[in-house]
Amino acid sequence: MEGLEEISFEIISHSGQAKAEIMEAVTCSKSDAKDPEPLLKDAKEELKQAQNLHLKVLADFAKTGNNKIDPLYMHAEDQMITAESFLDFATELIKTNQELVKLRQEVAKKQ
Repeated sequence: MEGLEEISFEIISHSGQAKAEIMEAVTCSKSDAKDPEPLLKDAKEELKQAQNLHLKVLADFAKTGNNKIDPLYMHAEDQMITAESFLDFATELIKTNQELVKLRQEVAKKQ
């Protein structure tokens, strides 16, 4: 596939940006100073772009029958899948952190 290296780097870039946004969202969820939801929304958009590029490569592989395995592309897929899993885990962690923040606030009010 022509441009597979460039597409691989784009997938890696979008996946890395998604992970950075997710990490910042988790950090924000430890207090109520900043809403983590916009960061998660941005992360999902980054992942959507990575997934669209991934789908483009898969469609090209299916169309051309070219089944050569490119290590850089495998790395790109790995980064994307890791970011997707990280998003799922972080979403649950954020919910837990937000509940913990509320409980701490309630305890502080009672003291």
